[in-house]
Amino acid sequence: MKLQQAITLGKPLLADGATGTMLQGMGLPVGEAPERWTLERPENIRRLATLYVAAGSDILYTNTFGASRVHLQRLGLEEKIVELNQTAVKLAREATTAVAGERTIYVVGSIGPTGEMLEPLGDFNPDVARAAFLEQARLLVAAGVDGLVCETFTDLGEALLAVSAAREAAPQLPVLASMAFDESGRTMMGVKPEDAVAQLSDAGAAVVGTNCSVGPAVVERVIRAMNAARPQVKLLAKPNAGLPQMIAGKTVYLLDPVALGEFAKRMKLRGVAVIGGCCGTTPDHIRAMRQAIDRPF
Repeated sequence: MKLQQAITLGKPLLADGATGTMLQGMGLPVGEAPERWTLERPENIRRLATLYVAAGSDILYTNTFGASRVHLQRLGLEEKIVELNQTAVKLAREATTAVAGERTIYVVGSIGPTGEMLEPLGDFNPDVARAAFLEQARLLVAAGVDGLVCETFTDLGEALLAVSAAREAAPQLPVLASMAFDESGRTMMGVKPEDAVAQLSDAGAAVVGTNCSVGPAVVERVIRAMNAARPQVKLLAKPNAGLPQMIAGKTVYLLDPVALGEFAKRMKLRGVAVIGGCCGTTPDHIRAMRQAIDRPF
């Protein structure tokens, strides 16, 4: 079954959890780009994906959030752009075949923001940003992803550029679009959920939603607002494991798996199409969400 069809069936698809915080637990230095490990420590990237599949994920995000040309230039990895994106897809695919058995696991190519402030608020040319999104999307499609996800955007204009590029690169594949909202119920750039879901769905996103943010409470409010504004749009909810705390010099996320399992149950009752976790979530959180989704109403 293709991902586009699976999205429409009514039962939520369970995505994976955190990448950066999980890799930090494996030794990735804080502040280091996870994309470096795609080539330097591929066994860790494959292992993380395998853990999520074993926990029950239906969807794996590739380790390519910061693998656009614009982002890689800042890391000094621009010349590795093809290898980074293609290898990330390959590692995710290897994880699905290692432990999935008869289950269908979908691999979606992750595309994050450029990290630059676009004109007119900043000085970064939107055409350059879109070209970078298009290049990365084409690399991910060529490597064999089942869909693309434009995630953690705060600027609606930039998110629309990414969705437009993804749709051009893969008109036959579903594009998921996800923005990060804060306690105010808006993104850092002031975008309201109602505007995000309207414009991103009109731009061709098959699924629209929110990831990261503060935690499940904020994500749940955003999902309610999006659902009220566009009841027909398929939604995505992928919160952090609560608000991060500094304990003994380390960033710790305190929300336990049971709480995210309850969150997954509420999202299932609301008809959310894709549920998962972001920063601070672990395979244990995903396992609890799997159990919640699989329970009868």
